[in-house]
Amino acid sequence: MDRLVRCPRPSTRLLPILLVLALALPTAPPAWAASSPDYAIPDGWFFTETGGGQGNGYAVRDSGTDSSGHMIRFWTEFKRLGGVATLGYPIGQPYVGSDGFTYQPFQRGVLQWRPELNHALLGNTFEILQGAGKDDWLLEVKGIPRPIADDGSGGDFARAVRTRLGWMTNAAIRARFFANPNPAAISSWSQDQAIQLYGLPMSPPEQHGPFITQRFQRISFQLWTESVPGMPAKGSVVGILGGDLLKEAGLLPSSAVQPLGPNGTAPAQPTAAPPPPPISYPWYVASIQGWPNCGTTYIRAYTRDASGNGVNGMTLKSWNDWGNVYIASTRDYNGSSGYWDRVIGPGVRAGRWYVVLVDGAGNQASDVATISFTGSCEPNQGNVQEAEIVFRSR
Repeated sequence: MDRLVRCPRPSTRLLPILLVLALALPTAPPAWAASSPDYAIPDGWFFTETGGGQGNGYAVRDSGTDSSGHMIRFWTEFKRLGGVATLGYPIGQPYVGSDGFTYQPFQRGVLQWRPELNHALLGNTFEILQGAGKDDWLLEVKGIPRPIADDGSGGDFARAVRTRLGWMTNAAIRARFFANPNPAAISSWSQDQAIQLYGLPMSPPEQHGPFITQRFQRISFQLWTESVPGMPAKGSVVGILGGDLLKEAGLLPSSAVQPLGPNGTAPAQPTAAPPPPPISYPWYVASIQGWPNCGTTYIRAYTRDASGNGVNGMTLKSWNDWGNVYIASTRDYNGSSGYWDRVIGPGVRAGRWYVVLVDGAGNQASDVATISFTGSCEPNQGNVQEAEIVFRSR
């Protein structure tokens, strides 16, 4: 991340709270460490969950000195903010941004060490994504609302707090925002601490497919309103992994996200696995074609036997990266048999979708066809909003 992380200037009334929390930190290993495959290293902890195997991982340490002569205490701050339950696992090592601040990325956000405060703050992850021009991608691919451009506060922080907290109109998301994220590590919790951890709302809650999402400066929360196989339970509120989004968007330095070897040594080299044996399904993807379409984003598919004849009654399952499963059978349409379609929505709807043929028991019966819709419908530029798939029997 080679840009300034804009954080609201903390009010002076927050500083005593932070100091009390820092002094109250336990010296014993955190409770979540007892059942994890991770382990203590000098002045910190080594995490292997996001290292890609072979014992590789990332270290969170109290190490190094800042411009004010203070030790950079990412391990202490990680524990103060609730550890894994709040921030997730580390996805990179500390690095210095072009603004001179030192950062360390975690799954749910990026800690920014502040020499003038002698503690860390969470960077404004979703403002960083906004500044990098990722709002359309967040909306179309991840179901995260675009930010409101002007809250009307005119730069008055107290007014911005009143206005933006008023955008939290969903009771479940509001309750999650104000709840203590980890009572075992943080003895008390307040509105000021919630704002410092998550930032202020950047949007009101919006329905996107099977969930309602609200965007904040440092996190987004999803309330699942439908039951989708393999997804969070209906009624649950989950935090979107903002740090992982920065990594996916290419906004973290490549040198920082390279995992370390066990105990923070040079990374272990992965052992090449033999290629898996080919799987032969009774049906296969014979062709995929795509065209720009500024009016509608949709998928159509045909199921045809080995002789090329359309076959009705074949079941196709489609979904995208966050669920939205739709299952329907092929039928006669416009003089052709074996036709199926799914309308994603009017206009340009960027995102990745998958289609597969399944049997009567719901088992996979073909290869998976992947469709990547683009965010532009300019002709002759490889842009796609209209896709056609042909499945053939062997």
